[in-house]
Amino acid sequence: MLSRDDISRRIEELAPWYQNIELADGLSTKNLGGDRDIFSAHDIPAPLWRLIGRDLPDITGWRVLDIGCNAGYMSFAAKRLGAGQVLGIDSNLGSGATSFIAQAEFCREVLGLEVEFRDESMFALEPEQPFDLVLFCGVLYHLEDYATALDKVASLTVPGAGLVVLETAIAPVTRTLPGSNAFHGDTTTFFVPSVPVLLELVRERGFAVEVVRHLGDRAVLFMRAPAAPSA
Repeated sequence: MLSRDDISRRIEELAPWYQNIELADGLSTKNLGGDRDIFSAHDIPAPLWRLIGRDLPDITGWRVLDIGCNAGYMSFAAKRLGAGQVLGIDSNLGSGATSFIAQAEFCREVLGLEVEFRDESMFALEPEQPFDLVLFCGVLYHLEDYATALDKVASLTVPGAGLVVLETAIAPVTRTLPGSNAFHGDTTTFFVPSVPVLLELVRERGFAVEVVRHLGDRAVLFMRAPAAPSA
């Protein structure tokens, strides 16, 4: 078991942090009063998770996939809600010298929660069974092939019954940003739809939209996965 000093030292070694995860009483990954971290003054993603939690059903025993898990905040939150198997995947390249996966595995060690993390692309993932809940937050706008990405998410979710929580950047008028064009200074953003375009896109891919939440320049959708094709 790590001491408080050990936890503090490791937090500094793994900085900078994007997600703020409480690891002990009064001890969290981000220094919200300083400038060490990414969006240092923002308690990411706690406000978003509180909003998502309002619409989540009872997920006790569910298989949960967290795509773009970062340091694992939502993976841990799902496990605390009673989820069975929880898998978080992300790139192993963090915002500094360390990795998101290293951050997530350290947090898992401290919190003592049974969550699996992998350095793996969603496109390469081939699970033995589909997931009951897929968290797809903060990822879609970073993908150039967003339509194929939605098809992949559908294939990872229990047909007809599985739930997908999609959170993404939106704009009043749909924007695509090829090459080195930046969106709010972010050159890794490629597709920022309007809400009507986003809804049309997900419905075209077969999802049934149940909840739409507008969050200014972001939106959250709760969607049921497409039904399995008939024989």
